[in-house]
Amino acid sequence: MKESLKEKRIRLVLIGFFIFLVICGFLYRFEIRENQDLVKDKDHSPLALVLKKSEDINDNPVIVLYEYRNSKHIIATYEIERTNRYKFNTLHVIELKEAPEQISPDRTNEGIWVKANRKWTYYSQSLREEERTPKYRKTNSSSDSPYSFDDKTAILTINSDLSIVLEKGEKPTGLFSLSYDGSVWLVVTKRNIKIAAIDPK
Repeated sequence: MKESLKEKRIRLVLIGFFIFLVICGFLYRFEIRENQDLVKDKDHSPLALVLKKSEDINDNPVIVLYEYRNSKHIIATYEIERTNRYKFNTLHVIELKEAPEQISPDRTNEGIWVKANRKWTYYSQSLREEERTPKYRKTNSSSDSPYSFDDKTAILTINSDLSIVLEKGEKPTGLFSLSYDGSVWLVVTKRNIKIAAIDPK
């Protein structure tokens, strides 16, 4: 049976409509994925804190690090081996229910304070949750050392004379000295962390 002009028009309109729906579906999925990536980058950036600085090359620094790994919020303490290519040895590790907003040191202890959902919680040196008076929480910023950063050259400058080169596209969110002589640094970026060894002389 020969297709009439009216039926042909209806068929073309339906084909165009379904193509339009498919395109809208792809665009919607892309927008959702992009928004999820933005939220992930915003809420799940690494956080760090130095518990113990290194006195010399044979004395290893100890840090606390929050990372979002395998869809889990992980806080762990690490000893960093200076004589073994800065290998991270895990001392203690726990999983949090949600991403922390901030971590701060304790004034008199080796434990840490974790802020999540606007609430501060104290964890002991072994990362066990314990009751502790908030007055012992030490105010802490995202860095313990001032620095400047040039977006064009990706160079981070410390005290106007020490420089650390980052990969292009990386931007520091925190900087911590891992040694008393200023030779080892922990650089925190939006996506990861980096150990930098420099000559302070």
